[in-house]
Amino acid sequence: MSTEAATLPILDALSMRVTLAGLRITRGPEPLYHVFFRICLHNAAGFSVRLKGRKWLLQDSGGASRIIEAAQVFNQDPILPPGAVFSCSGGQTFSRLPVNMEVRFFGEDQWGRPFITPALIFPRHCFRIPRA
Repeated sequence: MSTEAATLPILDALSMRVTLAGLRITRGPEPLYHVFFRICLHNAAGFSVRLKGRKWLLQDSGGASRIIEAAQVFNQDPILPPGAVFSCSGGQTFSRLPVNMEVRFFGEDQWGRPFITPALIFPRHCFRIPRA
């Protein structure tokens, strides 16, 4: 399923937030930057939605961008009735310091109509190098 925002209607019924985020650096011949996070999705709509996938936009300090699309939402296809909350944890790895991360979720409402959410943009503090 293509998730081009121009082809899917945007559904702004999910309240989305990053509840935890941190950056860890693995030192080696080439450092790796690991961003860890927990996302909470709250269905604020008066109808059920089923989440079927996600689309990431990742950018690093070298100017490289990656788009990652995946079926399922962290190995699940959760159905959120009105008022339900779905939480998931995960991480992304970069070869250079990350400067931007955003994710959109796509799915169907209870009538089978497809949608994509607005982007959940990670706050800048997620990419600060921790002090030793």
